[in-house]
Amino acid sequence: MLRALAALLIVANLAFWAWSAGALEGIGLAPARERDPARLSQQVRPDAVRALPPAAAQAALGAASAASAPADAARATLLCLEAGPFAPAALEAAERALAAAALPDGTWVRTTHEVAAQYAVVLGPYGNREVLQRKREELGRLHLAFEALDLPGDGVNATPQAGIALGRYDNRGAAEAALASLGERGVRTARVTLLKPASSESRLRVESAPPALAEQLRGLSSAALGAGFRPCAAVIATR
Repeated sequence: MLRALAALLIVANLAFWAWSAGALEGIGLAPARERDPARLSQQVRPDAVRALPPAAAQAALGAASAASAPADAARATLLCLEAGPFAPAALEAAERALAAAALPDGTWVRTTHEVAAQYAVVLGPYGNREVLQRKREELGRLHLAFEALDLPGDGVNATPQAGIALGRYDNRGAAEAALASLGERGVRTARVTLLKPASSESRLRVESAPPALAEQLRGLSSAALGAGFRPCAAVIATR
């Protein structure tokens, strides 16, 4: 068995040597040639290649760079500007302001994204400054983080009143869980309240404004456009 294996290896080595040395080329078995003249057949339009002196080569390189520079400069000067955010009811008024400024349709696009509701665990409202201060001191002794917050008044007094927020959350479930945890730490009078319902915000965006248009957009002054046009946010909203 071992003799047969040794004989097989010797035959395989001899066959590989014959193939690599080109001895089998007559029967169509030969490795690819990486030397001339085999490489000459792989050239593509060798007649188009010209050797230039250093000065001429530098001039040709400069001309090619200059030819591409205007296009690169034009792309660099295009700006993305946007105005907003606008509530749905204010969006059409903002677009009418752009039309009144003689901007043709198609100059801008609407971008819209959804804004999640915001909940908070709150204490208050407190109409008495002394009560508010005592509550702040109590929270400090419990080593709880908090922030001042204006809370809507009740049906009798609709004026916003001072309150305290112990945390803000994107959904009611998270706020309820935080409330339960605060209860275990001794906070008894807190509650979950909706600070801001879910909504959508829209912006008016000009994605590739040339310098003249960008200057016109920045110069627009209209109450319907709010703070006016500014550089686009890094994240593009869903259209």
